[in-house]
Amino acid sequence: MEELLRRELGCSSVRATGHSGGGCISQGRSYDTDQGRVFVKVNPKAEARRMFEGEMASLTAILKTNTVKVPKPIKVLDAPGGGSVLVMEHMDMRHLSSHAAKLGAQLADLHLDNKKLGEMRLKEAGTVWRGGGQEERPFVARFGFDVVTCCGYLPQVNDWQEDWVVFYARQRIQPQMDMVEKESGDREALQLWSALQ
Repeated sequence: MEELLRRELGCSSVRATGHSGGGCISQGRSYDTDQGRVFVKVNPKAEARRMFEGEMASLTAILKTNTVKVPKPIKVLDAPGGGSVLVMEHMDMRHLSSHAAKLGAQLADLHLDNKKLGEMRLKEAGTVWRGGGQEERPFVARFGFDVVTCCGYLPQVNDWQEDWVVFYARQRIQPQMDMVEKESGDREALQLWSALQ
């Protein structure tokens, strides 16, 4: 892993630290480099690249809101021996419980960010001056995302929809119902879902 990081990040020095972790999907480890400390998530499965590319796009989008601190994603790489690697900024995750209320407020701000942006753009439309010097982020009037994201290994297609109810029904519930039909053939669940549509 050290050689891959040296080559792909352009570092001359890479050394694993004692910080590691993981869950039921991916494993991770921190590395000290001459460009700073990074955290590397590793997953050996073939579908890991799509999962990590969705995570990278999601972290990038969250960063642009300036609402909640998330690690800056750096690069998605092919892992030696198969699977993929997501390299991101290392964040010290110790002693965070005392910041739970602040995190809750920041997550609320994140979920309101686009609404506030739309209100600001509407207000600015009636003025000549547009607060220059800041990176313009477009207001998004539709529901979706530019890339497939994953919940674990399950891909979540995020095709753009004009209405959140349509988005949620087509992009979140329908795939689950398709799995129910494929895995168990639960007729009652399928009939209830059909009645709701």
